[in-house]
Amino acid sequence: MQIEYVVPCHFGLEAVLKEKSRIWDTTFAQVEDGRVSFYGDELALCRANLFLRSAERILLKVGEFEARTFE
Repeated sequence: MQIEYVVPCHFGLEAVLKEKSRIWDTTFAQVEDGRVSFYGDELALCRANLFLRSAERILLKVGEFEARTFE
């Protein structure tokens, strides 16, 4: 089962983070300023927690919606 993970990092380290996690069987969703999103299984989560030193944390994306107003 493919799960989407969001990995925030410091600005400028996105390319390092993407290259480091390219070793595993992951599919990248987006590379943005300050974060990288990728798809993987539970084993990818374990590897990310152990080996991604440039990541601030590993987040699991549980939902997405469009906010039309701030309120």
